[in-house]
This record gives sequence, structure tokens and C-alpha cells, in this order.
Amino acid sequence: MEFDPEICGPCSLRCLCTLSASGKGRLVRISEDEALQQKLRKLQGTPAGRERLRARTGVEHRLAHLAARQGPKARYRGTRKNLFDLRRIAAVENLDTTRRTKEYATKAAA
Repeated sequence: MEFDPEICGPCSLRCLCTLSASGKGRLVRISEDEALQQKLRKLQGTPAGRERLRARTGVEHRLAHLAARQGPKARYRGTRKNLFDLRRIAAVENLDTTRRTKEYATKAAA
């Protein structure tokens, strides 16, 4: 959707809307998946949608921990070695989680 410069020019909110030069209009594009985004926004407002988001949170936190431990790039060339590396990192993360759980249980018992 494109707005003419005659509409955008005199608008008092122009500085909040665009940084383009005076005498230029404004071009607004709607994303290809806008319908899906609106559907998901509605879903997250319902109790069932919130429940689905809560289920995803644990998985996303776990993936974030793995990504933080591994770093932004693959360590090796080839999928075989990188899959092994990912599994190694997952095992270390699981051991660390177990250690933290035991420490927490020990402190709670004391």
C-alpha cells in the first residue's frame, strides 16, 4: 500500500511514521504470512493457546542453553561430527542440570 506525498507531507505525525525526505510518500507492505500471524496472536489470547506456549517454553529454554554452550557456529565440517558434538554438548548440559538439581535438593533439606 502506498500513500501519496500529499497525504504524508502535512501530517503532524510524519516524523514518527517515516524518515524519508519531505515530498516523498510512504510504502507499507504486509507480510506474506500476515494471516498466520493474526491467527497465532488470537490463539495466544485463549487458555488453550497459553497452555501451548507454556509447553514450548521448557523446550526453548533447553535449546537456548545448548546454543549458549555450543556457540553460534558449527565446530566441524560435515554433519556427522557436528551431530556427535551436539550430542556431547547435550550430555554435558544434562549432567549440569542433574548437578544443579542435587545441589538444590541438598540445600533445601538442610
